[in-house]
Amino acid sequence: MKKNILVAIVLAATFPTATLVPAASALAEDKRVIEEILVVAPRITREREERVGATQVLTVERDEAVNLEDLDLSRTVDVRKLEQRIAEAARRICEELANEYPFGEPSTPVCIRRAIEDAMAQVDEAVDEAIRR
Repeated sequence: MKKNILVAIVLAATFPTATLVPAASALAEDKRVIEEILVVAPRITREREERVGATQVLTVERDEAVNLEDLDLSRTVDVRKLEQRIAEAARRICEELANEYPFGEPSTPVCIRRAIEDAMAQVDEAVDEAIRR
């Protein structure tokens, strides 16, 4: 994720009392540009080790970055496109986990729902950023 930083320099040498005026409403404000949403799907599985007879609990996850550089998130239609991309990514990675760890939890539909819900916090932030620009 790239960070763009806006720095304002105000020369106040000719004024007896210097007054700083923020340029573009931000003085040295950190401006982030969100370029992708990371969709993460966790899965808990239990594997039995035959030689020691113990069961080991593993938490595995898959993630996929969803690019949004071609979208204008100040437009509802583009927000819907992003939501669709996230849903597709969540389905893909949850199905991969289910195939690789068939006895794991949560179930694939629950995995998909949780991955989408978790990604939506990033979407909200990206939309807020797009509207502020």
